[in-house]
This record gives sequence, C-alpha cells and structure tokens, in this order.
Amino acid sequence: MNPEVTFRELQRSDARRLHEVCWADQNRAYVEMMFRRAFTLQNRNRGGARVAVVNNQACAFGLVTIWSQVAEISDLVVSGELRGLGIGTTLLDELICLAQQLGSKTIEIGARVNNTRAIALYERVGFVPNR
Repeated sequence: MNPEVTFRELQRSDARRLHEVCWADQNRAYVEMMFRRAFTLQNRNRGGARVAVVNNQACAFGLVTIWSQVAEISDLVVSGELRGLGIGTTLLDELICLAQQLGSKTIEIGARVNNTRAIALYERVGFVPNR
C-alpha cells in the first residue's frame, strides 16, 4: 500500500531530514546552500522549493528558478526507499504549477544523460529532449 503523501513549501525545519534521506552523500554546507537558494528565490518571487511529506517527514525535494520568461526545474530528488511510488511525478506536477503561477509559459528541466529513470519521468509528463 502506498503511503499518504502531501506536498508543501520547504520549511527550515526540513533541513536535517532532507539531508538524511535525500542528500546523505553531501556535506552540511551543501544542504545549507540549497536552503538559502530556495528561500532567496521564494523571497524574491523568482521561484521556490516544494517538498513531499510522508508521516510528517519531508522525503522529497524540488526547486524552481525563474529566469526571465523561462522556469527551470532542478534538484528533484526522492528518498531512495520511496522511489517508484509516484512521489517524484506528483512533486514534478507541483513544481510545474508553481512555475506557471509565477508567470512562466516555458519550463525546462535537465538530467544527466545516464539518469535514464529521470529522463523517462520527464518525457512521461510531457518534456521533450532538445539537445
């Protein structure tokens, strides 16, 4: 049975949990940088971060940055044990909605060439490769 998942804005209190489940291979400075970036974008109305929550704990993260008329979705990550349950797909939908709410008509997303799972997800929701 799939867990109940909710989605919301990033909160400062999410840092420790996201570090543990999404960025365990990164140092604390990396996590702090991601949070500063997300809150700066949000405060300037130039983007922001969303998280997925299971059992009152953040388990996935994604960021939107508005560059003039184009939005970029980046840093989409889901906790390893929860991958394959549709959380990434729904979080991606949340990020697309945020980009549209902020006025973007064009949305881009990138993935490493060897990240076939991410590329398949992005194509499934309508993104097309352009490089």
